[in-house]
Amino acid sequence: MLLLTPAPERATSPGPVPSGNEVEKWLSDVSANLVGFGVLLVVAVILWFVGRAAINGFTRAVERGAPLADARARRALSKARISVAEPDTVEERLEAERRRQRAGTLRKVLKSALAVLLAALVVMTGLATLGVPVGPMLASAGILGVALGFGAQSLVKDILSGIFMLMEDQYGVGDVVDLGEATGAVEEVGLRCTRLRSLDGTVWYVPNGEIRRVGNMTRMWSRAMIEVRFAYDTDVEAARQAMIDAVLAAKQEREEVAAALLGEPEVAGIESLEYNAIMLRLMCQVNPATQWDVQREVHRQMRRLFAERGIALAVPGEAMMFDSKANPDKVRLHDSARPGSDTAPKGEDGRPLPPSNDED
Repeated sequence: MLLLTPAPERATSPGPVPSGNEVEKWLSDVSANLVGFGVLLVVAVILWFVGRAAINGFTRAVERGAPLADARARRALSKARISVAEPDTVEERLEAERRRQRAGTLRKVLKSALAVLLAALVVMTGLATLGVPVGPMLASAGILGVALGFGAQSLVKDILSGIFMLMEDQYGVGDVVDLGEATGAVEEVGLRCTRLRSLDGTVWYVPNGEIRRVGNMTRMWSRAMIEVRFAYDTDVEAARQAMIDAVLAAKQEREEVAAALLGEPEVAGIESLEYNAIMLRLMCQVNPATQWDVQREVHRQMRRLFAERGIALAVPGEAMMFDSKANPDKVRLHDSARPGSDTAPKGEDGRPLPPSNDED
């Protein structure tokens, strides 16, 4: 009878254990490199503060600009024999606000880029200090970057579009823009995407590479525009004056409207003739992003003035109008009698009876 004995298990070796000399050598190398790593940390901190100061100085220069009201700028232009118009106070204020928004956007993007660059430098140096081979990692990163360049073309497209968008100053934080698929106020502008918040509170993230067109509603100044359709026989001059008076009344009643208006209201005349109405258009220049508040207040004043002055608005052709002062019980419809209605049988209440079902 044969007895089968299990084979003895082989001990798995955990691998070569570093000797004491190797550990001592590694610790000595790390301790020697720690001095350089500490110096690099100090340099990185210094570069961070210097870079922040440089970015703040650059963005302040962008924010300050070279306004035409500056005496030195005007003297330089006069020496170059370039005629310069007198600066407009309103235009100068709006341009200063626009430069401030652009400078804030550039400041955020440049500080983020500086932080990423310094963090990558510190991490790579820290790995080299611990003895991790950085050269093969950089080579692999180069190959990986080429592969990502082909595979992540949309990401590269978004970043390039974001760079050109910032250079061209198409819009900035605080602007109300229409990007095609989304419309709202710009909350953040990045190199890869733009964050919008729509009127209903929805937050939209739009990749910069997907933006085909940009409609900026608050660049420098905005325009409040109100179109009103009046009855065809309305006195045009009376309606025009009532629309202008509505803006003046809103300006006197609300300080916000007075501060938002940048010019006098304009009603050019009849903009269109329709079969049942004439249309007048009111336009006035206002501060950026204030046109909606101004329009709401002017609408309220228009409703009051039109009622006081007896100016009638147009009524669609399909609408039915009744005299509001008449008793609804006495309303009569003057319809013509249908053919053959006189010979139809009627009941006791005078209503026509349904046709008989008799076959005779």
